[in-house]
Amino acid sequence: MLVGTAALLGIGMPAASAHDALVSATPADGASLGAAPAAVELRFSGDVQELGAELVVTGPDGARVGDGVPSVSGPTVSLPLPGDLPAGTYAATWRIASADGHPVSGTTTFTVTGGAAPGGTTGDGAAPGGTTGDGATGDGATADGATADGATPVQGAAAARPVGSGSSTPWLAGGAAAVLLVAAALAAVQLRRRR
Repeated sequence: MLVGTAALLGIGMPAASAHDALVSATPADGASLGAAPAAVELRFSGDVQELGAELVVTGPDGARVGDGVPSVSGPTVSLPLPGDLPAGTYAATWRIASADGHPVSGTTTFTVTGGAAPGGTTGDGAAPGGTTGDGATGDGATADGATADGATPVQGAAAARPVGSGSSTPWLAGGAAAVLLVAAALAAVQLRRRR
C-alpha cells in the first residue's frame, strides 16, 4: 500500500532543477556611460532557449529603442542599439526560458550622460562604449562593440528574479491532494472488504 502511494506521488512530479540566472550585463546594471553602447548583452548561467527570448530596451521617454529582435547564442542574449541614443536612463527588460523550461525575467538599467555624436564617437574621441572616470570602458564594450572579457556581474536587486521563484506551493498542494485522494480511496476499499 505504501509502495503504491509512493509510486503515485513520484509520477508526474518534476525533478528539482535550478532556474538559469543572469550572470552579467553589458552595460553593467546602474552604469553611467559617456556615450551610447553599441548593444545590450546579457549572459546567463545556462544556455537560453531561443523560442520566447525577449529583450526590450526603453529610453528616458519610455519608448522602445533598437530593432526589438534579440539574438541568442548559447547563454548570451543581445540586442543592437542605434548609435544616436540621447542622454538619459535606459531600462533593459528581459524574459527568457531557462534550460529547465521555466521563465525567468528581470530589468537592468544604465544611464547615457552624453548623446552619441555622428559616426559613433563622442566629441572627445572616445569609443562608442565611452569611459568612466577611471578610464575603464563603462559598458564593457570595445570600440567595435564586442564585449570585453571582464563583464561586470549583476548583483543585488538586479540579479535574476525567477518568475514564480519559490513557487513549489502548487506542486506541494497538488501532491498533498493526491495523497489525500489515494488515502481516501484505499480507506474506502478496506471498508468494503471488511463488510
